[in-house]
Amino acid sequence: MDLRPELLPPPLDAVRVARLAELATRLDGAQPGQWEDDLAEFNRVAGSAIPIEEFQGIYGAEDHEDWVRRLLYQQALVPADVTREEMVEIVSRAMPQNGNPNYDFYFQLFLVNCKHPSGSDLIFWPNLVAELPQDREPTAEEIADLALGQPTGRNRPPDSP
Repeated sequence: MDLRPELLPPPLDAVRVARLAELATRLDGAQPGQWEDDLAEFNRVAGSAIPIEEFQGIYGAEDHEDWVRRLLYQQALVPADVTREEMVEIVSRAMPQNGNPNYDFYFQLFLVNCKHPSGSDLIFWPNLVAELPQDREPTAEEIADLALGQPTGRNRPPDSP
């Protein structure tokens, strides 16, 4: 399915991403007196106000460039009035195992439009979400339904004639 242009990843400036990733690498694990200038530059270039504490331990969780891309995507996203079909497509693209090269953008798009309190668990830890099937992997449709605040296909009332 094709998505509307506003539901597609915005272009990111590769030079800006590389510079921010370099700064994030230096900030991650920096000691007092070593980070102040780098943090000010990072926040200026990124248009953010991130405290030093948020940089600590990035290397243990993800690549600095991926972290920067996720941050920039978060800044660009606002909730949209997505249809069920669009949310199903967003869920499919957000699942890393599906191999979409922009899955990190689609995951952020999913989160900003998700109405379910479990948020990321719907995709990454569905076994923790009682409304999802526990005997198999949930489908993109089941995840999309919950994200939109609708009952899942298995709990949905039968269609009326």
